[in-house]
Amino acid sequence: RLDQTAHQVLDTTSRAATPRVTMATDTETRDANEAYLLRHDVQDLMGGLIQAVVTQKPSDPVQFLIDRLTLENAVVMSTQDDNGLSLYRRQRLLEVFKAIDTDRSGKVDLRETVGFASKHGGSVLSDEELKSIFKDFDENLNNEVDEREFVKFFSRTVGPLSNF
Repeated sequence: RLDQTAHQVLDTTSRAATPRVTMATDTETRDANEAYLLRHDVQDLMGGLIQAVVTQKPSDPVQFLIDRLTLENAVVMSTQDDNGLSLYRRQRLLEVFKAIDTDRSGKVDLRETVGFASKHGGSVLSDEELKSIFKDFDENLNNEVDEREFVKFFSRTVGPLSNF
């Protein structure tokens, strides 16, 4: 008798607990997708991005698209130079260069680089490692790195980045 009651409770519970799942039709899904695209103007956005990539032919199209979608004044700031750096990234690198250039000569030497590295967490690098890195920056081997060399070095070593 107890077994019979338990089965009846389980049968009743299992019937009541079965959720009714309804699937959207292909037409409903398509209509919902089209409404979303229209509401968010995605077709024009994507068309504009593709047009910009095709006309500007950036050397780093992925970073160009990230910049185009995330930067203020994106049309100007996402424009890339010959090194594939956007104007935004170039400006940020030049800010760092100026912070390293403590004597304001427009060039950075090893002493300034070591000073900046020690002040900003470069203590994990030995003097020899810093000298080696500095040589990578210094294309013309004059023991100084100018803005062009600095920007060029980072354009080779930095991949796509978020702007946040």
